Amino acid sequence: MPESLTSREKQAIATKKRIYRCGVELIKKYGYDNITVKEIAEKANVSIGNYYHYFKSKYDLLVEIFKHGDEFFEAEVPKILDEYKDCKDILVQYFLVYAWLSINDGVEMAKNLYIPTNKMFLTHGRSMQNMLIQILKNEQEKGKIPKTLDCEEITEKLFIVARGVIFDWCLKDGKTDLLAEMQDIISRMVESYIKK
Repeated sequence: MPESLTSREKQAIATKKRIYRCGVELIKKYGYDNITVKEIAEKANVSIGNYYHYFKSKYDLLVEIFKHGDEFFEAEVPKILDEYKDCKDILVQYFLVYAWLSINDGVEMAKNLYIPTNKMFLTHGRSMQNMLIQILKNEQEKGKIPKTLDCEEITEKLFIVARGVIFDWCLKDGKTDLLAEMQDIISRMVESYIKK
């Protein structure tokens, strides 16, 4: 934390992080749909009013979880772009980052996020999506992907496939090699978009 923050500001940041951490723990254990704001507040040792000071609703906690995912991508994707130059390699590595995000969160968290009631996956304009759209546009400019293809549509389809791979990993209780599966399936998918 920056030194210029007051002790009250530092305390506020720590409280929000504690609420977030406790919410994530409860989601992992019981599932998002099975917990309440009251339970999150109790676990975080704050009042319900204090919870609502930091998060407008229970859904806002879910938004924060996905925001952390976007921040993970913002940190990792530039490394891919520095290291890889081939279109297919860039796109496959991008989705290996997506798989690592689930591995880092753990299979129990993934099981509680990859559910039909979680509409965050349908949210457009997230950083994670925008980065992929820009990568695809750059590859179009280089002539690697046909300009007749819509980059937003490709992005949506690739994420549908990647979510399916993670969902399958969840169904199998994390006992499959998520990275190998993601690499294999995304490689096959990406080849259909790249100019031969």
